[in-house]
Amino acid sequence: MRTLLKAAVGRAYAAAGGLRRLHGGKLVVLTFHRVRPGGDDPRTRAMRTLDAPVADFRRLLVWMRECYEPLALRDWLGRAAPPARPSFAVTFDDGWADNGEHAFPVLRELGIPATIFIATGAVEERMPFWWQLPGLSDAEIEQLKHRSHRWLEARLAEHPEFRKIHAADFLTWDQIREMGRSGLVHFGAHGHRHVLLDLLDHDEAAEDVRRCWTLLQQHVPEALVPALAWPNGNARADLAAELEALGLRAAFGTGRGRIGAAGGAAAARWNLPRNNVDRQLVGRPELWPWLLMRAR
Repeated sequence: MRTLLKAAVGRAYAAAGGLRRLHGGKLVVLTFHRVRPGGDDPRTRAMRTLDAPVADFRRLLVWMRECYEPLALRDWLGRAAPPARPSFAVTFDDGWADNGEHAFPVLRELGIPATIFIATGAVEERMPFWWQLPGLSDAEIEQLKHRSHRWLEARLAEHPEFRKIHAADFLTWDQIREMGRSGLVHFGAHGHRHVLLDLLDHDEAAEDVRRCWTLLQQHVPEALVPALAWPNGNARADLAAELEALGLRAAFGTGRGRIGAAGGAAAARWNLPRNNVDRQLVGRPELWPWLLMRAR
């Protein structure tokens, strides 16, 4: 019943021109994580709600392109204002290999730009995320993610085979450079270790971002977006000076919303909204107007 109500409200709002008025001159940023083949069994993976089947991913982007203008985040950062028409940007978090294998062909086919925020430890060191450890439910992951990163890394150390098993889960630098050469995909920072930066002391958090950004500059300098996506959306206000010193111009959280010109309020640009698209939502076209309606 709640889904039917959301669908009805979203459709009515869109039909009355609400979305055009809400997002005229604004940018709606969508967040994805993994794009997987259809028909596979997501129960075999932790955090399966982050998966988007390829067919559903493509169908959503086709619909978005009909309603809104696709815009690269790098282009948005370079403009005084977004287009007068409502616009949208596609982003991915973490640096999963399936972003290259399954998402990139769809983006290339449709001519839609995207930004991948890379957790460079996964790429550089082939180090899986702690929550990929076998046997963890999503509820347990939510509870554990607020533990100290040293405690979590100690759990990883108890499974020496873990890195080898999951080494192919992540993009390689060669794959990142290949996508960057297309001019369609750009890359931003997502921290080196994908730790919650608000749980670290100031200097350690700044160093984690610095290491991530330095590696990106070394490996793919021509395809960078000078922006950070806070891991898990856990933003902190006291790193603004350090981020700016690195050359970053914006940071994104996980709150729903829309954004205007890149040169907006200084404080706001270090925790800009993005709208998460999970496995359930991407497969329910009737809820897509509701998704956009909530980006306000």
